Amino acid sequence: MKKVLVLAFIILIFSTLVVFGEKIKLRVCSWAGALEAALDEKIIAKFMELHPDVEVIYEPIPSDYYQKILTDIAAGTPPDVFLLDAEMVPRYSEEKLLLNLAPYLTRLAKEGVPGADLNEYFEVLVNIFKKGRAVYAIPKDTSPVGIFYNKKLFDKFGVPYPPEGGWTWDQFAETVKKLTKDTDGDGKTDVWGFAFPSWVGVAVPILWAGGGEVFSPDLTHCKGYLNSETNVKTYSFYVDLLKKGYAPDPEEVSAMGGTSSLFYTGRIGMVTTGRWFWISIKKQIEEGAPLDIGIAPIPHALGYKNVTVTYASGWAVPANVKNKKLAVELATWLSSPYAQRERCLMGGLAISANKEIAKEQAEKDKVDAAFIKMLDYARVPIGSQTKYYRPLFERIWQEAVDKIIVAGWSVKEALDWAVEEIDKAIEKGEWE
Repeated sequence: MKKVLVLAFIILIFSTLVVFGEKIKLRVCSWAGALEAALDEKIIAKFMELHPDVEVIYEPIPSDYYQKILTDIAAGTPPDVFLLDAEMVPRYSEEKLLLNLAPYLTRLAKEGVPGADLNEYFEVLVNIFKKGRAVYAIPKDTSPVGIFYNKKLFDKFGVPYPPEGGWTWDQFAETVKKLTKDTDGDGKTDVWGFAFPSWVGVAVPILWAGGGEVFSPDLTHCKGYLNSETNVKTYSFYVDLLKKGYAPDPEEVSAMGGTSSLFYTGRIGMVTTGRWFWISIKKQIEEGAPLDIGIAPIPHALGYKNVTVTYASGWAVPANVKNKKLAVELATWLSSPYAQRERCLMGGLAISANKEIAKEQAEKDKVDAAFIKMLDYARVPIGSQTKYYRPLFERIWQEAVDKIIVAGWSVKEALDWAVEEIDKAIEKGEWE
């Protein structure tokens, strides 16, 4: 009898060692740089501490990110969780590459799993990753688009700061005129009021602020929308300010080191961009740059209200992963309050997707507070709604801007050309 008990005990010990020696392995992929990767690793280490039976392999992919993800999914060796940009949602969901997280999140939320309750996130961010009732990613963080301005430059020239609650085109135009100066008296402008908004990521919300749209409501075409009289009027407003010398033209910007450099050195008063710009500005301030930052909403046409776009990425799970429930639980952890606090509140990388953590950010940082207010009127990016935005719409838009700035086309001519090119590609089913 003793021999039987001893044998049973040995078998039990051996089985226990095998179980503890063979952890469940999960893989997480992202495009994170060094700073963000270090924070991700800390967040993942905490997950493994809470789940001693799980080993998470973290794999930052610095280049050809989506090609690598697609290759792994096609090969049947997908990452269990990967970071998904808003503009990739339409294509990946349409090709059925993503797991619908909704039923898993409902179950996990009832179990009290951190990060699983979608009510904790800003609604606009959840909507970015939703298609009908399906949810394809959990919001990680976000960056609304607004105007950074240098208070020191405003003070130097005695120019009033932009109204915090919003402002009109006329107020914006008056401000850029007062900021534009020839400070050394050589007959050439060396300080400009603003940086011309050529990038599509800021141009689209600028068109919205004028009352326009860029796609039809059903997202099947751009004709009559992108090239509407409203949009022609809106973009012409900015082009006219550029032509009058209140912003440096793109060739000047390139020759002088780029928009960021001109802003850091007090040569440009205002830049329309995302909250991500704050990361590099803080570094410049630490190094002694002459900057005191204020934030303003995008100016709107008379009779319209504030509007902007907010860009986001989220943690997604491929449809063909083996351990679906555990993969979703890991994705929720990567957006949990703990993760949001480490990445956004402590790390300062972006605006937290979690409403409570964002509230803490607003109390800690006035710049973040201004961007968080924008989430009240921010819209979902067009790119998260149609696969014809990236890269098709982005590419055609940039070509249209070049025709305006370099070739001298009118805004109407350029936008008319753009819609013909975009709609032709949509009809053929070409999005690249």
